[in-house]
Amino acid sequence: MTSDQSEFDGDRSADSDERRSATEATLGRRSYLTAAGSAAAALGLSGVASAATDGASGGDTITVDYDEYRDPSAVYDVNDVRGSYTPQFVSDRATTGDSSLCLQFTGDQKIANCEYRFPEHVGDYQDEVYTRFKLYPENFDLNQDDTIRIFWAPLTNGPGSSGGGATDGTNGWSNAIGFANRNDSPAPEGYKFFSYCYHLDNSGSGDFQMTDAVIQMDEWNEIEAHVKVNSYENGTANPDGIMRYWINGELAFENTEMRFTTSDDNRIEGVGPMGYVVGNGTGSLYYDEHDICLNMGREEARAALEN
Repeated sequence: MTSDQSEFDGDRSADSDERRSATEATLGRRSYLTAAGSAAAALGLSGVASAATDGASGGDTITVDYDEYRDPSAVYDVNDVRGSYTPQFVSDRATTGDSSLCLQFTGDQKIANCEYRFPEHVGDYQDEVYTRFKLYPENFDLNQDDTIRIFWAPLTNGPGSSGGGATDGTNGWSNAIGFANRNDSPAPEGYKFFSYCYHLDNSGSGDFQMTDAVIQMDEWNEIEAHVKVNSYENGTANPDGIMRYWINGELAFENTEMRFTTSDDNRIEGVGPMGYVVGNGTGSLYYDEHDICLNMGREEARAALEN
């Protein structure tokens, strides 16, 4: 169950780059990804996200292995760093392997964006994305109504994606997910999940939707997202876009009548961690096991990732 509540948005994002046409994307995306993965494997290079092509479904799976990188900027576009702490890989908390990604609040409203951008890694913007990750929120003690944004799911940069800008179908859009001390959260052991979306049917600041799903503090949580852009024709967006989110295996939020875009060059640009607080900015966010699947729903994606 969701409820509307307002939230101040002082975030900002950069303008989007030029994209190729949708036809070029269909022809070139999978071959680009496979070639990049094969070349890295042949050369024995680290610092490249591992990727596999699922021939049966026509979708791609991407595993962002933090152990393969020295610095988050080697795989994520780390931008909008506003405080004294820069995102980094650490070895003191990980679910698998040796490293996790840490974003630490030090009194600043925002830490940074860590965007996995599909034009750079895959070759184009996307129509449908499933992504999952593990999150360990540590030492958070939120005041009533405080919110913590944890992840872009997704982000398409532009003036319509944040900062109170009006989304017009061509100038970006986004959804920042997170947790908040609202809706009778079982604080401080856990806080309830929210969706904060810039889309065509919302004006001004983003569409803030609280849920009853709980993200547990000081332990690992699995968070999943499935987003698919709406269909569109002649500059008109149809209400058939999809946003679904799961917390620890349970569906937390679903809307299958979303409108995000009216053009080919305003589809899904990226996903990835972010840290932004409205209220009490203390605590740390640890991330691990970041997986991405393209052109798949949840069940197909989870099956592909297990293979």
